[in-house]
Amino acid sequence: MHYPRSVVLHLTENCNLNCKMCYFWGENGSFTKQEKSRTPETLDFNIIKDIVEYLTPGKPFYSLFGGEPLLYPHLEDLISLVKGAGSFIDTPTNGTLLKAKAPLLVRAGFDLVRVSLDGPKEINDQQRGKGTYEKAIEGIDALAQEKQRVQAKKPKIDIIYTVTNKNYNSIERLFREELDLNLIDMTTIQMQNYITEQMGARYSEFLEKEFDIDSNQYWKGLIQNTKDFNNIDTEELARQVKTVSSHFKKLKKQVLLLPPTFNPENLNAYLNAEWNKMTDLYIKCIVPWVSLDITASGEVAPCHIFYDLTMGNLHENNLEEIWNGEKYKRFRTYMEENSFMPICSGCCILYLSGRKKRKRS
Repeated sequence: MHYPRSVVLHLTENCNLNCKMCYFWGENGSFTKQEKSRTPETLDFNIIKDIVEYLTPGKPFYSLFGGEPLLYPHLEDLISLVKGAGSFIDTPTNGTLLKAKAPLLVRAGFDLVRVSLDGPKEINDQQRGKGTYEKAIEGIDALAQEKQRVQAKKPKIDIIYTVTNKNYNSIERLFREELDLNLIDMTTIQMQNYITEQMGARYSEFLEKEFDIDSNQYWKGLIQNTKDFNNIDTEELARQVKTVSSHFKKLKKQVLLLPPTFNPENLNAYLNAEWNKMTDLYIKCIVPWVSLDITASGEVAPCHIFYDLTMGNLHENNLEEIWNGEKYKRFRTYMEENSFMPICSGCCILYLSGRKKRKRS
């Protein structure tokens, strides 16, 4: 039996923040543009139980997703279910609810908490809202103290730093001056995920032609104009990332970079959407064969974030029927024959689940 190795559970569309750059609730986010009367979806816990039961033999990696995943009303039961099935579980979080949830996460044996910070206090709060930095730091401290109190090693703590045109030169200050790295196990430094208008238009044509889908709700929230990145000094960005990475290496802590090569040439190519000029070139994405997302409305999506393309709904069919169904087979065939969709180059997941072509010198 072929099971997915990784499952993202989009637990809720609800979020307690409105981060400016968020592709769901930000200034140009897919949910922000909808009617305010729309009620955010929450994933039915019965669907999660069915998923975990079916996938238990394969023991996939589970990652929670939102909105803000810590708002999910069945969080403790969910963690208990996944850990009881012998699987690893992690979550990204804005960190503002972490202090209240720390005892639960430690008690339940949660594996990894990935806290999003976008720079020192004034930079982070500019993008995420006043007071969010202090709340996130309080949450990290509370989680570390709770682990120490009961002599637990988990959850591990990862700091996710998403590079934007507002915070690209604050990386060194955050990690070398502001954070207590004794409390941090690893960091992920990633470029802001985006696509261009042209990529979106081609993706829309692909959806209609191949799957008779006319949705543009999600991909439009990822559109950026490359001119918005013109102020980013890639020499300085690369220098700061190199300095922080070297420091983490000395501390024997892990650094994950997305894309993997943070040099000025590669970053310039990324920020100008000149994907074919990047050092990190890929010939194939393996996600359709190894991973899936379950959206808050029960849709099974083969790609993370780009939820316009779906393979079926778990309110109508079970996961086995969808995962092994004709629509999924058709999509895998397309990807096998064409390697990528029009939006794939701008997806940071490619750097986690792609097969490299070559590395430029």
